[in-house]
Amino acid sequence: MTENVSRVAIMAQKYESIIERTKDMTFSYAVAVKLVGGRKRLERLMQEQKVRYDKPFGSVNTRWQFSANDILSNVKPLPISRG
Repeated sequence: MTENVSRVAIMAQKYESIIERTKDMTFSYAVAVKLVGGRKRLERLMQEQKVRYDKPFGSVNTRWQFSANDILSNVKPLPISRG
């Protein structure tokens, strides 16, 4: 039991480290869609202002830039396989 608790604590510490280290990073639209679990979910998160995003002005081919920190905070967990 104690081993399981310490394992969870380590995973939580790793998660917090990832969130902290990605505060100045961005993801593309395609990567953001994959991580949050789909286009509709990403659009909903955008509408609810739960993710920060930007499309730099200037060129027709500029890419959407999503806050990596916000995207990782809203990752949809994979289903647990019961095997």
